[in-house]
Amino acid sequence: MGTPEPSTVAHARLDQQIQALETRLAREQRRVPASVIHDRVRQERARFANARVLTFVPILVERAVRAGIRSGAESLPGWAERTARELLATELPRRWAHTQGVARAATRIAHLVAPAESDTLIAAAWLHDIGYASPVNVTGFHPLDGARYLHDRGVDPRVCALVAHHAGAAAVAELLGLSHELARFPDERGPVRDALWYCDMTTSPTGEPVSFTDRMAEIEARRGPDDPVVRALAVNRPERAAAVRRTQRRIDLATSLGPRMARMSAA
Repeated sequence: MGTPEPSTVAHARLDQQIQALETRLAREQRRVPASVIHDRVRQERARFANARVLTFVPILVERAVRAGIRSGAESLPGWAERTARELLATELPRRWAHTQGVARAATRIAHLVAPAESDTLIAAAWLHDIGYASPVNVTGFHPLDGARYLHDRGVDPRVCALVAHHAGAAAVAELLGLSHELARFPDERGPVRDALWYCDMTTSPTGEPVSFTDRMAEIEARRGPDDPVVRALAVNRPERAAAVRRTQRRIDLATSLGPRMARMSAA
């Protein structure tokens, strides 16, 4: 068996270095989905496919990827918007219109949550209904399917959990026999969760602002009494309403006291 060519050894070493770089960046940049890090690293690596000198390739790749992250091109909300658009805009335009409305609402009230959490809220708003898209739909229960899809792509676990439990999903999962599967995602109870529910529960299917009462009436009329989502309202309607009330109270406080004082008062 012959000795490997020096160039083969060098390329193998480079591949190892690039893999280590990707792992390190994914660990450091928890706010950026691992799949985004992977794609960006591979894209930058491809630019040097014909390079004769490989020594500095890992450094140059790292600089380019970090620059993209700093510029916001690889931000979590930006990735979330692109992903939702790709999955929903063509196949489910009405669902995409609703999603855009929910994301607009989340952007509008993001000042109500801690600054470090605003990206989480906005990303979850963009992604909350991707489980309806055919490439994502596995069980037919869109909160769970969306959360699993995001988890498999290395998205922030908190965003996955917010998607999994949005709008009282636990009560629907109970009726569908999917409570055990949903339980892998923790259900946080706080201002970010409330805000996501508020945005969803006050946005019409076409993306326009509506009252909570009108939204509930529209869901019941559109889905019918036998739909699990409607049947679950007997359990989760009060919880949905409470999340909307708490968020509205934070909005009112922010209007009168300012965002920072509102966050402190509502904590």
